[in-house]
Amino acid sequence: MALPVGVCIGTVGIGGVLLPPALTGLAGLDIHAAAGTSSWCFLFTGLVGTLGYARHQAMPWRFGGLLTLGAAPAAAAGALVNGLVPATALWLVLAVVTAGSGGYNLWARPREARELPAAAAVGVGAAVGFGSALTGTGGPVLLVPVLLALGVPALTTIAAGQLIQLPLVGFATLGYAAQGSVHFGLGTALGVLAGAGTFLGTRLARRLRGQHLHRVASAALVGFGGFLFTLPFLPR
Repeated sequence: MALPVGVCIGTVGIGGVLLPPALTGLAGLDIHAAAGTSSWCFLFTGLVGTLGYARHQAMPWRFGGLLTLGAAPAAAAGALVNGLVPATALWLVLAVVTAGSGGYNLWARPREARELPAAAAVGVGAAVGFGSALTGTGGPVLLVPVLLALGVPALTTIAAGQLIQLPLVGFATLGYAAQGSVHFGLGTALGVLAGAGTFLGTRLARRLRGQHLHRVASAALVGFGGFLFTLPFLPR
């Protein structure tokens, strides 16, 4: 499971949402241990993805930095609100955003690529950081649909998603580790496999530049959105 998850993360920016349910169903971990171990694993994919896109001058450092500037403090607020909102409602909203954005980008007329102003990038980062902490996701699962819907090029969106997840999953890992909910050995093994998949995914994404990558990412969002609709009702 870790290798294809990594390929999805490297290619379209999302896919990590598949790992925690797999760890609960296949490895027998409880939901907290599955989330904590997955967070540790995603540090590997984030590092590999960030370095992979940076190596080929495809990492939008300034844009990603502005997104992270907004995301990091907002994530703390999202974590505080997390317990006040029913988990099922959170996942269903996330599913609607993901699938809706993918469907819109698949069937709407292609638009000119645009670059977000600095203030807008910080604002989007704050919304994504808050929403990611609120739903317990790593960042790209919200960032990718939002940026694609705003007309940001697919390659820029996916590369920025690699960078923004690092502080989010880093702080999440620390929180889970404090509760004893991270299996570092298992997470490291999964991280190495997922990192290898992410490396392959970044190569594939660069081959699919432009409108082809946009359509692949949009179709993936529809698929992941469908999965997210079922996630609240899976056995835990």
